[in-house]
Amino acid sequence: MKKPVKALWGGAVAASALLLAACGGAAPAPETTTDAGGAGTAAAGPAVAAAQEMVDRFSEPVEEFTPPGPALGDLSALEGKTVYYIPANYKIPLFHLVGDGMARALDTAGVDVQVCDGEASPASMASCLAQAVDAKADAVVSGSIPDELASVAFQSVRDAGIPLLYMLVAPEGPGEPDKVGYLTPDNVQLQALNANWIIADSGGKADVLVVKVTDTPATTLWTEQGALATYEEACPDCEVTVVETNTGQLQKLPSLVSSALVRNPDITHVQVPFDVIVQPTVQGLQSAGKVEQVTVSSSDGTLAVMQMLGEGRSIGSEIGTNLDALGWYGADQVLRMMSGQESVTLEFPYRRIFTADNVGELDLTPEGEASGSWFGGTDYQDGFKELWGVN
Repeated sequence: MKKPVKALWGGAVAASALLLAACGGAAPAPETTTDAGGAGTAAAGPAVAAAQEMVDRFSEPVEEFTPPGPALGDLSALEGKTVYYIPANYKIPLFHLVGDGMARALDTAGVDVQVCDGEASPASMASCLAQAVDAKADAVVSGSIPDELASVAFQSVRDAGIPLLYMLVAPEGPGEPDKVGYLTPDNVQLQALNANWIIADSGGKADVLVVKVTDTPATTLWTEQGALATYEEACPDCEVTVVETNTGQLQKLPSLVSSALVRNPDITHVQVPFDVIVQPTVQGLQSAGKVEQVTVSSSDGTLAVMQMLGEGRSIGSEIGTNLDALGWYGADQVLRMMSGQESVTLEFPYRRIFTADNVGELDLTPEGEASGSWFGGTDYQDGFKELWGVN
């Protein structure tokens, strides 16, 4: 029988407005135990093999650009038009990187980008959307803002006939692809990928501490449907403990992590959803005297965490997304809708899991990070320019 997930509730569990987008003593007796000779152990071998297969597939670089859709033809009519970019919280570096890439891409077609910061507030997000409608924007791109956080304002954009691209959120239905598009690296899948690495690394017997970030329904969903569901379904012999936090109260996370490790000194892995959670998590490992015994799996692929992985310090696996490329793919979706074509449904290709097995081949410098070379070929910019018929 699968052990239930145990939750350690900290003081930082209330959802805030917006994404980012973190000794000694005996452990208490577990709530239930797993029969080591039962069905769980029998299933461990195939589960570990399946987990390793997934990790191997996402460990490879993408060497060749594949157009996401047909060529766009003459875009000269779009010159001078304006796209409103509304990130959930422009203080988060991720949104700058995606937005800068998209702005460079759209500039090749003579399209301007106007940024309005959602400021981690549904009221500010709605205000930005209303500003875009009042300004008669030619397209709107939202960054990690679920529709329900500003549903009336999003409906106003659609009612005005303004093409709308939801970035970093999952599609909510087929919709009208000539008016509404979606683009996401699929954070649920990425969290599942880190869970699969942990399953493979532990031989299907990991004792995992999962840090769930409750900033938004989206961040909660990533962990619940990505990490926790993977352990529940694919690792019957894994033990899973959960602590909850949000990015507004990360100062409390080291004590939450340390307390969890004191309660359960057998924890072997910690999974966190993104890199801003890594440093306070490592502080918790240090407080518990477990920094050498426990490995951390994270996502984002920021340089500092990648360097930790390269130096063998605490990080076991790191999921990266080429955010510049994500901006170019977002620009492609916008240009399609602005020119009267349909947005496309695609699996964003420039994602990769980094481990000790492949990190040594990378240029772990600011220049290497900016180049996109960690993910393989960097010809997507020229590929898009050819696709759009621009110089």
